[in-house]
Amino acid sequence: MINFEFKIMQEENLEQVLLTEKSSHVTPWKANNFLDCIASNYWNYVFIDKGSQGNILGHCVVMPGFEEAHLLNITIHPNYRRLGIAKSAIDALEKTCLERSFKRILLEVRASNFEAIHLYHKLGFEQIGVRKGYYPMSKENQLNAREDAFVMQKNLMIEEIS
Repeated sequence: MINFEFKIMQEENLEQVLLTEKSSHVTPWKANNFLDCIASNYWNYVFIDKGSQGNILGHCVVMPGFEEAHLLNITIHPNYRRLGIAKSAIDALEKTCLERSFKRILLEVRASNFEAIHLYHKLGFEQIGVRKGYYPMSKENQLNAREDAFVMQKNLMIEEIS
């Protein structure tokens, strides 16, 4: 496994982050999406390879809520997938959520993203719903075509029985 560390995403990271986005997604986030998340004090992280000069392996954005965290984006550069980075990132997110007494983590995932769905199931997430037409398709696809998202959740605390 690659030895990496979490760093708070800064504006100067955006060039590398956007390259990872473009190489990974049909409809990648734009710089303004990340800048808005940074300005909103979401949990914005980049995953830095400790063995290189600041090479960014991936990134994630989490919107903290009252009792839950909403994982808005987690993306690993294609050259670094299947090395345990996403799992480590989600494990760290879960630990942070538990420390803050959050009860669950929510996320949406493209219905066609079988690898991510498999990973989320393996990490204890369950599908709790579908958002019809949530994701836009690529411009090469049909005009205005959209893809469904599976809403997934992982409960972090067992509620006390009264």
